[in-house]
Amino acid sequence: MRRVNYDEIADRYDDTRRKPTVDRNLLRFLTERQEAPEQTSARVLDIGCGTGRQLALNRSQCPNAVLLGIDVSAAMLEIARRRCPSAHWLHGDGAALPLRTGSVVYATSQFSYAHIRRQKAFLTEVLRVLHPGGRLAITSIDPWSMPGWLYYRYFPAAQALDHQNFIPVEGFSDLLRDLGFVGVQAARSDRSSTVTLSAFLAGVSQRHSASQLMAIPDAEYEGGLRQLRQDIEAARGGQAVRSEFVLVTLTADKPTPSA
Repeated sequence: MRRVNYDEIADRYDDTRRKPTVDRNLLRFLTERQEAPEQTSARVLDIGCGTGRQLALNRSQCPNAVLLGIDVSAAMLEIARRRCPSAHWLHGDGAALPLRTGSVVYATSQFSYAHIRRQKAFLTEVLRVLHPGGRLAITSIDPWSMPGWLYYRYFPAAQALDHQNFIPVEGFSDLLRDLGFVGVQAARSDRSSTVTLSAFLAGVSQRHSASQLMAIPDAEYEGGLRQLRQDIEAARGGQAVRSEFVLVTLTADKPTPSA
């Protein structure tokens, strides 16, 4: 499997991704701390921030917060800087965060942790930079709960890749506890939908629309497109099929000295 080079697709990345939504985990955390989003000066870190869309949205909700984003792609960060100049953008790896111990109140990783090769080191680093009582929120897909995802149906190598790069939810929760996090919670959300095969083909024909498609071998990708076109021809293109899709959010806190 090839490693995805996000510098090569930075200028097209946002075109094929859904717009981010308000980070409800952040808002919930601030509510628990009895801090109003419009007044908080909390230091918020986005690990694997990409082109900065999530932090830019956070800025609209938390105008006085100190926002930090880190990503391995310099080209992505250039876009992020233009999008939200008031945030602090860092070029680096989530497994080696260039931040002081205890300097962050809230850290998030949205659809990015699977791209970090040293995942245990990544979680250890997050625990280090979090202030006691701070929170980590990770949002990702749950490959084991969505075997009927159309990407897996037509590109089985993508499923094998995800099973290799992601951690099962229960195992992830145990790992967080073993590393010293407390209050670990996991919540799944079913986002399955119905789509025509023709519409699905239009999407996956843009290979950069999903990191899995960019990572699998060319032969696997072309074979999936070929099978999809055959199925469309047999069904005259209008067949609507269900595509399973499940998100999972894990939250965990750094213990306070009294915890």
